[in-house]
Amino acid sequence: MALRIQLKLLRLLSLSLLLASAAARAQTADDFFHGGAMFYISNNIPSAKEVVTNGMQRFPDNEKLKKLWELLNQQQQSQSQQQQQQKEQKQDDKKQDEKKQEQEQKKQEQQDQKPQESKGDEKKREEQKQMQAHAMTPEEAKKLLDAQKGEEQVLQFRPQEPKNRGKVLKDW
Repeated sequence: MALRIQLKLLRLLSLSLLLASAAARAQTADDFFHGGAMFYISNNIPSAKEVVTNGMQRFPDNEKLKKLWELLNQQQQSQSQQQQQQKEQKQDDKKQDEKKQEQEQKKQEQQDQKPQESKGDEKKREEQKQMQAHAMTPEEAKKLLDAQKGEEQVLQFRPQEPKNRGKVLKDW
């Protein structure tokens, strides 16, 4: 019989510990606030809103949760505005790219429509530039090099004399 009483007491004790641990797990308004704030700091707005929503269901009068809820709504609105602006910017960029391509095509068409004489003129200009670069004959180049050769001087190396001539340097 004593064994049965001890088993009943043990069961009551374990049941009370189980209930106490469940009560210890009950979250307060501050727990919901801190959980939401941590998600907000890590820029996970949807999770933060979920935690704060759960907290507001359990604690509808808590000021901290209300303020955090307002902040999360503002953050979500600003993010949606930024996304909208990015979409608009991408569309503007696409339009500008299309305009540039059209302008390049027009320029290409205009160049293709130029008469053949202009292409001949371009060839003549290129030939003249090449002639200007190679206008010097080999004889002129030789004379120029010889003239510069006469002005050259040979640099002779002369080692500096040591400062302390009286000291003997040991070689070991």
